[in-house]
Amino acid sequence: MRVFCSGRPQSKTHPFQNFLSSCMIDSLLLQSYNEEKRNCTQKWGSLLKITTQRIAELAGVSRGAVDKTIHGRPGVRADVRRRILQVIQETGYVSPQERKRAQAAHPRETTVAVVLPRLSNPHFAAMKRSMDEQCRVLPGMHLEYYPFDTADTAGMLAALDRLAARSVDAYLFRGVSSTRIRDKLAALGKPVIFIDSDVPGAPRLCLVGEDCYKSGRIAASLLAKSVGFQGQVAVMAGMPTISSHQQRLAGFLDVMRLDYPDIEVLGPVYTQDQSAVAYSRTLRLLEDAPALQGICNLAGCSGAIGQAILDRQRRRAVRLVCYNTGDDVAALIRRGVATFSISIAPREQGRILVQTIYHYLYHGKPPAADWIKVPITIAIDENVDSLEADFGPRDMG
Repeated sequence: MRVFCSGRPQSKTHPFQNFLSSCMIDSLLLQSYNEEKRNCTQKWGSLLKITTQRIAELAGVSRGAVDKTIHGRPGVRADVRRRILQVIQETGYVSPQERKRAQAAHPRETTVAVVLPRLSNPHFAAMKRSMDEQCRVLPGMHLEYYPFDTADTAGMLAALDRLAARSVDAYLFRGVSSTRIRDKLAALGKPVIFIDSDVPGAPRLCLVGEDCYKSGRIAASLLAKSVGFQGQVAVMAGMPTISSHQQRLAGFLDVMRLDYPDIEVLGPVYTQDQSAVAYSRTLRLLEDAPALQGICNLAGCSGAIGQAILDRQRRRAVRLVCYNTGDDVAALIRRGVATFSISIAPREQGRILVQTIYHYLYHGKPPAADWIKVPITIAIDENVDSLEADFGPRDMG
């Protein structure tokens, strides 16, 4: 903001102008200030806010006098009241109470782009339903979904290029390890909350997801119990570029190596987060390892893996530990194919995502933490009904 020095004192001026002159600020100050405020408001919304302290400084009065004038309380001389009201009018000051009432009556419109895996994954389908439910009671905020195959980084980049030309306020992004996506998100300069997995090195508001290393350790312990703490098992994951999968894998292998030396671990076998790939690679695994006693799947597509076990008639010989208790996994637990499933509360995760970005965009409230952890629950045959209900009917996309 520019400050202009005044010339010789004026002998006959309005008291307000005398005050501005005595402060070496002439009448161009408010004009310049208003111009800056309008420019900033057009570009950034209400980034540059007028406070009652600033009103008091411009009017040459105490902050108490400003508060009394704003709230219509007595104790302020008529000429002082007029001077304060003039400054309020010139600066366009709006009290916090008035601002809240105006926002409630006419909330500003915001657009949040959501980039996530295809909704054939029951976990992300349930998460989307929860996010949509939250948005219905949060006026002004709109979610736009962009589902992709996990390996389709080119498609994600193309979508980010298109979104860069539009008025998008923030991103909810299921991250992959990609320097090009990292650089693109940094160039966009918009708030980003990562879902489950981040983009290493990319700026972020926060990550919302489970403690993946811890859940991988839990998965290893559950599989060891399922096979009697000895024998041959295999571990499967989605993709090596998904940090959450790699963290789960690290926790799994650490526990197996240190706590269960009598268990031989084959893999990892990557499924590319695609059911057809998961099914074919499980069939091959079962053929190549006839002594296999257990499989731990650290990603999606557990239904396809379980179906391969059934088709090879290995239901009683091979125990499965997996993630996310959707209808496909619940069916495997009921049939005795899967002994345990680790559930990551997709509805709660969706609620946290929407509430966090809403409060940041509308109230300037930062996330509660850099990493907001969602609860981990273990499903077995006795509690699978209640956990399956958290997923609801499956959306396909």
